[in-house]
Amino acid sequence: MSGLPEFVLRPEPLPEMADLLAQDAPSITLDMAADLARGLYGISGSITPLSAEKDANFRIRLASGAEALLKVTNTAEDRGVTDMQTAALIHLAHVDPDLPVQRICRSVKGRSAEIITGPNGDPHIVRLMSFLSGTILAGASPTPEFYPALGSFMARVTRGLRGFFHPAAGHILQWDIKQAHRLRPMLDVIGDAAMRARVAEIVARFDSHIAPQLSGLRAQVVHNDFNPHNLLVDGESASRPVGLIDFGDMVHTPIACDLAVACSYQVTEGDRPLDRIAQIISGYASVLPLEPEELELLPDLMRLRYATTLIVAERRARAYPANAHYILRNTKVSLNGLDALDRVGTSAAQDILCAAAMERPTR
Repeated sequence: MSGLPEFVLRPEPLPEMADLLAQDAPSITLDMAADLARGLYGISGSITPLSAEKDANFRIRLASGAEALLKVTNTAEDRGVTDMQTAALIHLAHVDPDLPVQRICRSVKGRSAEIITGPNGDPHIVRLMSFLSGTILAGASPTPEFYPALGSFMARVTRGLRGFFHPAAGHILQWDIKQAHRLRPMLDVIGDAAMRARVAEIVARFDSHIAPQLSGLRAQVVHNDFNPHNLLVDGESASRPVGLIDFGDMVHTPIACDLAVACSYQVTEGDRPLDRIAQIISGYASVLPLEPEELELLPDLMRLRYATTLIVAERRARAYPANAHYILRNTKVSLNGLDALDRVGTSAAQDILCAAAMERPTR
């Protein structure tokens, strides 16, 4: 499904949006979503809600069997940031048409996004995208060849975004590792004193050692959230990635920060916790070679991602307790990752990753 023509049915009059939307996008009902899809995009079909942290997402299955994703953006999100995400997907469709990311579908008015008004006068951005099928990596059991393929896929996305820029790319995002200094005032949200001290030490090291080095690294707009819930794979016994979703954390930052985010989810238990990461690095470097300074910072950048997850997720879970289970889903991964990096040690981890970058992945 490459665009709107595959979807278009006879457009029907658009209902009054003020009667359809609550203030926050996640409160949109199935009936509301159906009205939006029909009025803005001229389509109808069976609709299923999808879980999300900020937006309201709906999977629409048409009578033809084609599927689409209707996304209603939370009113709190900056409109420029949403426009950047849309523009990035359009850009990727041009520079790498075979890259398995979502495609933006035009509305009946020919627009890449529509703006509607909620009952309190709040604007919501509505977009229709192609729906990517596949198994979520978080629910799969990857085969050994998967991890080099994941690395090369990630490098391909990064390379595709290399020539892309947008005025909103410099926005401040706490999930951007280069913003780790902003974690300091939030440390008190961690209730356990020992863990709070541990995370405080990581933030202090960022201020003294890591931040001064980041300005010398290659930087560009990146996806910034290659986590297992955003990656689609080719089945439960995954051998390769087949899709990437959720560009909501896009930002202009060092590519090493983007890579650290992806690697932070792949630490394992046991005596060789960095084996998967080494394979990812090998695959990545086969497409987009890495510089020594980037590789040397990766262990520290991974720790900073874990620290960010622990603090921000706990803070959000307290603010939105009804969605706490979803928000805190990566807490255990972060704690295990910190423990594993401490067992291996920074110097040994750097040696492992630098060696991996010199190897060619086996196909």
